[in-house]
Amino acid sequence: MTNTRYPQARIWNRFAAGYAKRAVDDPKAYQVKLDKTAALMTPDMKVLEFGCGTGTTALYHAKRVDRIDALDFSSEMIRIAKGKAETANAPNVAFHICTLGDWGTEHGPYDMIMAHSVLHLVEDLDATLHQVRKRLKPGGWFVSSTVCIRDASRILPILLPLASATRLIPKVLPLGAEGLQQRISAAGFDITEHWRPAQGKAVFIIAQAV
Repeated sequence: MTNTRYPQARIWNRFAAGYAKRAVDDPKAYQVKLDKTAALMTPDMKVLEFGCGTGTTALYHAKRVDRIDALDFSSEMIRIAKGKAETANAPNVAFHICTLGDWGTEHGPYDMIMAHSVLHLVEDLDATLHQVRKRLKPGGWFVSSTVCIRDASRILPILLPLASATRLIPKVLPLGAEGLQQRISAAGFDITEHWRPAQGKAVFIIAQAV
C-alpha cells in the first residue's frame, strides 16, 4: 500500500513487518505502563492514540473503554493493526492513516490521549503538545512514553541527526526528561506521575489537562 499523503512514512512502511514481529524490549516495564494506564480508564471513556504503530497498546486497552481512535501515518502499520483488530474482535477500536495534526477536532474531545514512543519523533514537540491539549476534555489524561536520548548518551544527540539525514532512520529529537516535563507542563498539563524503569530507558509520564 502506497501512502502519497505522508511521504515521510516511507521509512516506517519499510520497518512495519519487522516491527510487528519484534518482541517488546522490556516486557516488565511495558506491563507496568499498561497497568498504570488501565488504572485511569473507565468504561465510558473515549480514547485517542497517535503514533499507534501496529496497534498493540490500543488493542490491549480496548475492553476497558468505550472507544479508541488510533492514528499512524504509516499505511503499513495501519494495515497490520487492522488485521490484528479483526483477529482480536475489537470493533470499538478504529485505526486511521492520519497524523495528530490532521485529525479533526470534531472527533473529540477525548478523555485520554496516549502517545507511546512517538514524542521524540515528531517534527515540532510544542505544537504537538498543543494539539494534544486542544483535543482533551478538561481534566482529561495524557499518557506518554518517550525516549530521551540526551539523558542516555552525550554522543547520540550528535550522531542521530547525521544518521537521519540519510533518510535510513527517522529523525529523533534530542530530548531530556527534565526538559520534556517542563514542556508538557507549559502546554497546559499537571504531571501526576513520572516513572523511568532505569537510566537510559524511556520516560513514562501521566499528565492531567488543567
